[in-house]
Amino acid sequence: MWSWIDSAVGLVASNPGYALAIVFAAAIIEAVAVLGIIVPGTPILMAVAGAGAMAGQPMLPFLVLSIIGAVIGDFVSFWIGKTFSVRLRRVWPFVSRPALMANAEHFFNRYGMYSVAFCRFVPVLRSTVPLVAGMAGMRQSRFVMANVASAFVWAPVHIYPAQLAGLSLERLKDGDWQSGALWGALLLAGCAAAWAVHRAVIARMR
Repeated sequence: MWSWIDSAVGLVASNPGYALAIVFAAAIIEAVAVLGIIVPGTPILMAVAGAGAMAGQPMLPFLVLSIIGAVIGDFVSFWIGKTFSVRLRRVWPFVSRPALMANAEHFFNRYGMYSVAFCRFVPVLRSTVPLVAGMAGMRQSRFVMANVASAFVWAPVHIYPAQLAGLSLERLKDGDWQSGALWGALLLAGCAAAWAVHRAVIARMR
């Protein structure tokens, strides 16, 4: 396992520009309709950010590019929905999986602008709700407000846990089990808190 991790860290350390480009692209892909369903953007983003932390790179560039990428990805989905609203229902994957669009429409109709912000954190819906928002003729100013605000939450929620995971692995690799356990405990506590908030919001919105 360590050989794989060492290889990834070495690649990120020697090619920081490429690492940042991958994080930027992953954040965009994660939010783009259809692509976000097929390509696992979030795991890629977190793996590269974690390797960057192990390589001693600052997280601020990763954070900034994740925010910008997330905003761009959601806006691309919104634009596609707004521009091709009539044709979308007749193309793959929506024609063969109508539930994708039906679930997104239900959520958007119920929560409007708030659905754009909240669904960024829900798999599948994160790339389909912005599409439906565009198809439904949502005002662009309202969409942009929800898009940008949620991106400023989404990016840190993914980048900083990835940093903690990277630091934890780095300490364990060096034999510093005490520090590794501390970083790991912080990571688990953060994940548990995020999960609790996620479940509470879902329960409240039902």
